Amino acid sequence: IKHDRIIVHMDTTKWKSLIVPRPVYEQIRSIAEMEDRPISRQIRIIFEQWKEDRVREARQLERGEA
Repeated sequence: IKHDRIIVHMDTTKWKSLIVPRPVYEQIRSIAEMEDRPISRQIRIIFEQWKEDRVREARQLERGEA
């Protein structure tokens, strides 16, 4: 029996793997499918929104709005 192997080397200067619990992965994958985007883009969107939320919270604290 002959087995052909495809070996792909990830450019670790550009990309990294993430380990998340399976239920979290499934939820992110589901959202990505609903939004018609790749999971990598969905993770970037989630992260960008998280950063924006933290900046907004910090500004509110500085203004004494919290």
